[in-house]
Amino acid sequence: MRGPVTVIGGANTDILGFVEHPIVQRDSNPGHIRTSPGGVGRNIAENLARLGITTRLVTSLGEGPTGGEVAASCTEVGIDLLTVSTPGFAAPRYLAIMDDAGDLALGINDMRALEAITPDAIAVHAAAIDESVVIVLDTNLPAETLEYIAERWGDRPVLLDTVSVAKAPRARGLLGKLHTLKTNELEAAALAGTVSGAVDAAVDALLIAGAARIVVTGGIAGALIASGVSRVRFVPPPATVVNATGAGDAYMAGLVYAVLAEFDTTHTAAFASAVATVALGSERTVSEALAEQPALDRMEEMLS
Repeated sequence: MRGPVTVIGGANTDILGFVEHPIVQRDSNPGHIRTSPGGVGRNIAENLARLGITTRLVTSLGEGPTGGEVAASCTEVGIDLLTVSTPGFAAPRYLAIMDDAGDLALGINDMRALEAITPDAIAVHAAAIDESVVIVLDTNLPAETLEYIAERWGDRPVLLDTVSVAKAPRARGLLGKLHTLKTNELEAAALAGTVSGAVDAAVDALLIAGAARIVVTGGIAGALIASGVSRVRFVPPPATVVNATGAGDAYMAGLVYAVLAEFDTTHTAAFASAVATVALGSERTVSEALAEQPALDRMEEMLS
């Protein structure tokens, strides 16, 4: 139950801007700015560590002082960090502007250091990855690297987060090798090649393409979990939203925990939602308030 889980994906510094009033385009908006460790893979790993799971993270930190800060943050929460050398690449950064409701208005990611992570670079850490009971990927990695990992370690559950509309299509070559594909409505459409907003059509196309289980998150609309002919939609109670950045990563960590705990579909959806609501209530990308038993208690409240 306790892992180890290996997460292979992005780690960066998040630069988050919060406005005090509705955004005025093409103008200076009063607000405040904070920085924190981030990156989809790193966020998932921290959430898992806070849930009591033995967690490893394979990533590139690039060059520059912020990479050292991200590494220190991983050590602080108990993540076993395995780095891939990518000389000449700047430390990854993510810039996000949040609107007055705490939702993402605009994001810019500079993850070029992750583009340099090749199958050969991953193979350096093969012995450690071999020990994993679950592997988690994000599409900040090149498509050929994703396919290599899913093929080499396909004898255990591999879960993948599609990250963004731009990067979601990288998952096309490994749909049949995944235990779970976690995406959102826009990313699902980009991956499936369907019209945006036609969630059922995207899900059908991805299942036909070989996906075993798809989780499509939709914010306050809840999430759709689909496998075979089964469709389960779970809508959690309304949550206080301080910062929506990181909620999807928290949800993914909840899915991984549910795989380890062998939860059924309803408990899986409720637990992942419980972890995500904790993230929504924090300005940090990963909430320091997250812990295993409170998340389990919140899951039970959602199901009662």
